[in-house]
Amino acid sequence: MEFFRQRGHRLVESSPVVPFDDPTILFTNAGMNQFKDVFTGKRKPDFPRATSSQKCIRAGGKHNDLDNVGFTARHHTFFEMLGNFSFGDYFKAEAIEYGWEWVTKTLGLPKDRLYATVYLDDDEAYRLWAKFAPELRNGRILRFGKKDNYWSMGDIGPCGPCSEIHFDRGEKFGDGPNDIINGDTDRFVEIWNLVFMQFEQMPDGKLVKLPKPSVDTGAGLERITAIMNDAESNYGIDIFQSLIRSISEITGSRYEDHVPSHHVVADHIRALTFALSDGAGISNEGRGYVLRRILRRAARHGRELGAKEPFLHKLVPTLVGEMGDVYPEIRQKKDYVVSVIEAEEESFARTLDTGLELLSILAREVKSNGSSVIPGGDVFRLYDTYGFPYDLTETIAAEQGLALDREGFDKAMAAQQERSRGAASFEGQAWAIEDVLRKTKLDIREKTEFVGYEVLSSLAIVRQVLHAETLDDPSQVTYALILDQTPFYVEAGGQITDTGVIRGRNVVVLVDKIFLLDGWFYVHLGRMSKGTFEDLKELAVPHDRLDDVTFVEPRTVTAQVDAERRWDIMRNHTATHLAHAALRKVLGEHVKQSGSYVGDDKLRFDFSHHQPMSPDEIAEVERLVNEQILKSIDVKTDIMPVEEAKKSGAMALFGEKYGDTVRVVSVPGFSKELCGGTHVQNTSQIGPFFITVETGIASGVRRLEAVTGREAQKQMLERKRLVLGLSSSFNRPESELLAGVEALRTENAALQKEIRRLKTDLVSGAGQSLGSETKVGALSVWVHDFGESDRETMAAWMDSRKESNQPVVALGVGMTNGKTAVMLAASSAAIEKHSVNAGNLLRDLLAEHGGRGGGKPNFAQGGTASAVNPELLKKKLITLLNG
Repeated sequence: MEFFRQRGHRLVESSPVVPFDDPTILFTNAGMNQFKDVFTGKRKPDFPRATSSQKCIRAGGKHNDLDNVGFTARHHTFFEMLGNFSFGDYFKAEAIEYGWEWVTKTLGLPKDRLYATVYLDDDEAYRLWAKFAPELRNGRILRFGKKDNYWSMGDIGPCGPCSEIHFDRGEKFGDGPNDIINGDTDRFVEIWNLVFMQFEQMPDGKLVKLPKPSVDTGAGLERITAIMNDAESNYGIDIFQSLIRSISEITGSRYEDHVPSHHVVADHIRALTFALSDGAGISNEGRGYVLRRILRRAARHGRELGAKEPFLHKLVPTLVGEMGDVYPEIRQKKDYVVSVIEAEEESFARTLDTGLELLSILAREVKSNGSSVIPGGDVFRLYDTYGFPYDLTETIAAEQGLALDREGFDKAMAAQQERSRGAASFEGQAWAIEDVLRKTKLDIREKTEFVGYEVLSSLAIVRQVLHAETLDDPSQVTYALILDQTPFYVEAGGQITDTGVIRGRNVVVLVDKIFLLDGWFYVHLGRMSKGTFEDLKELAVPHDRLDDVTFVEPRTVTAQVDAERRWDIMRNHTATHLAHAALRKVLGEHVKQSGSYVGDDKLRFDFSHHQPMSPDEIAEVERLVNEQILKSIDVKTDIMPVEEAKKSGAMALFGEKYGDTVRVVSVPGFSKELCGGTHVQNTSQIGPFFITVETGIASGVRRLEAVTGREAQKQMLERKRLVLGLSSSFNRPESELLAGVEALRTENAALQKEIRRLKTDLVSGAGQSLGSETKVGALSVWVHDFGESDRETMAAWMDSRKESNQPVVALGVGMTNGKTAVMLAASSAAIEKHSVNAGNLLRDLLAEHGGRGGGKPNFAQGGTASAVNPELLKKKLITLLNG
């Protein structure tokens, strides 16, 4: 980075590995991600060239290295990407010259062991390599196709041909016919990738030219370090070696005996720690699902290393010791990350046991059907639900003489991937309008000025008018207007866009949406309630007539934001800041934003925390926020350089991009954040604040929802009406309602107990035995077919049987809601004297009939989808008891 800083590049901090502001990728997978909007022309660059060391994760989507990790010398889920970038400043010549100079002079790598590759038809890059690196003219400038020398961020987004530098590690890494450039062996390593950003891949498959050709360089720090250290693999460098030593110490395993598993665990703990520190959570969807797979893969390899108990969380301190100085966020979040990983490990241990049990049942079913192949759908369910990779299931199945249906597994996997693509289709829709506008020649030289901090209504000049597709209904026409200034806020930082109206001569447009085009122009999308498209076009002022006052004045329009809606939004936005500060005071400094929604109806705030909030904690957050509201504090807004703002204590919210100058919004003495949103002038304008929801959305991520102002008032009145209604129903004053509810619960419990007793008398004949008895040694085995029944009646009979002082086992079978219900009970004497376990017995009893069940030693229940002959179950039960 110092090399490029000396050559006019701005040093830029790494962005988070979780790109909450970009729905097209699961994780930040390259250094260029944070500059994506600059490359596509949506955002004007603050500087013409930059350099960074970017935290990256490649474990989902287009760039997915997960399955290779641990079994190759240089694949990782988490890695650090060195990069230098040109935003329309320099292009191929300077990029190639810089790369060759740094690799050969700064690093001092021998030129006779270096190779360059270019895209198949990129003659310009080929000539430039020959010019700046004449040593490579002897056949070491090679051409490759799209697979190897063309880069794209994802299915949608910036892309272009690339040119790479490869290093020959020598014959000790292979001298066979497969040891070639871009081969699959470890001899030749790509260490430098120059992407010449020239195009943008659109949702409809079209490739369009970018506004300015740019440069994106990627160089993996781990790969370069391995070469400089002459390490056998990336895992031989210092950072990995310290982790590997810790893994050996914690698990008691020798590295030499389990090399792949040590590599998997060392790599995966890095990905998990950085993702969780940057605000991600572990769940069953999206990136949370990928992180769950990463953790479970690491935990499974831990078992192969001999770890019987959760151990991954114990590695976090070692990683923090290695990388916490460079990335302080993992040091700050260490305790939180440890708690999340430990909880998830414990959960997976239970899931793994369940999966192994399910696999055992599948194996028995397959054999009982006379087959030797486990269906692919079942194999995929083990993979998808229980974290069993294909190779693990294959190994366990082979031990039992069974094979797997690979074709069926691949089909199920492809179906899931198709569902994922379908869920992401909104990404293409979101760009539909922008695509229409970008194809239109804009006769505009100055960006739209936002005046909505000060006013909610302003006069404006219409700069451009056109038809645009609508996201909601392609058959309808939406009108798009670009103004010279606007009070309408465009969605950003979690705050939704304004709505309102634009009025002009003979024209009224109801504004539904706003978005930013090319980072400069506010596009107002709306429906015409008065006038025609021709009337709209009449209002547009060409650039060359702006100075003609007599021409412009009759054409000005009034842009009016829906004031009531904006005030609701502002109340919720300022309250979000107060809630954030209150959460950090109540729960701890580890609380960090993981996403937010600021609307007119409510506020939603996602934050990092490892356990549910208690009622007292929720009440304390409410109290703190309302206390600031009642204090009637003026909300302060300052404009200052971003570094000065951070030094002043202002919080930079997760995933937000900030320029050199920022707005700092503060409630003095309580909250201070970098924020571009709109806020109330005084906290008293927020009105009452109530938390309505506190829930988990992923392992380690909680969600809080709250209401303020008019919505809070509405809910207060509704609750008051509810309380008055309950008071009337209970015939008690409001102050005694809780006591009334408790009395009702007690009475209901007593009635339920009496109903249960009556059912017991009914099915047992008040002491007369119901069902048939069979002796199995000293055990009395009772079986009864209830036919059509309910679970309460069956359970009552089971209770009457297991309360016996003698060793008794009772089996009840009945049909409830069209399914077979099966219950099994054991008396204390049967459990203590004959080691009977009803839970284990029922599980084995139902396995052969495709059913599932389980429970405690004294009582278990389960069922099957179809009817089962009770006599068959009785015979199987006797066999199990005899065995």
